[in-house]
Amino acid sequence: MWRANLDRIPTLVALTRRNILFGDNICSMCGDTEESTDHIFTACIIANGVWDAICTWCNIPKGFLFSFQDIIEMANRVDGSRVRKQVVYGVIVLTCWCIWKARNEKRFNNVEIKVPKIVTDVKSLGYLWYRNRFNGGKVDWKGWNLFCIDIV
Repeated sequence: MWRANLDRIPTLVALTRRNILFGDNICSMCGDTEESTDHIFTACIIANGVWDAICTWCNIPKGFLFSFQDIIEMANRVDGSRVRKQVVYGVIVLTCWCIWKARNEKRFNNVEIKVPKIVTDVKSLGYLWYRNRFNGGKVDWKGWNLFCIDIV
């Protein structure tokens, strides 16, 4: 998150700025426009589908995401208990990581990107993180899928 917020991840646009060329700079996920940090995480149609699903699942307002900073601000606007805020922030970080991972799978292994697969990865990895972070937590898998974070 820190590196992405500073635009220090190796997107095609960032690599071109460093004189490392890989052909065109078109987004690996959607093929619509240049692959920048802001595009990958906010403007890409794949990322938009993922954020729509995650925000609906977590019951948080998506708002408009134009830059990576907007994702961080979305995390800061979460209401509820301290634990709920921590869990939602963790899910947002994990979502960014899963989007980046899907981009890399497409770019380097030509794996087809599907929004439901990314969302499923976020939910399953998020549940494992939640159970580990909160010593088993008070939410089971069924509750996690409903995002019943009534913990504290």
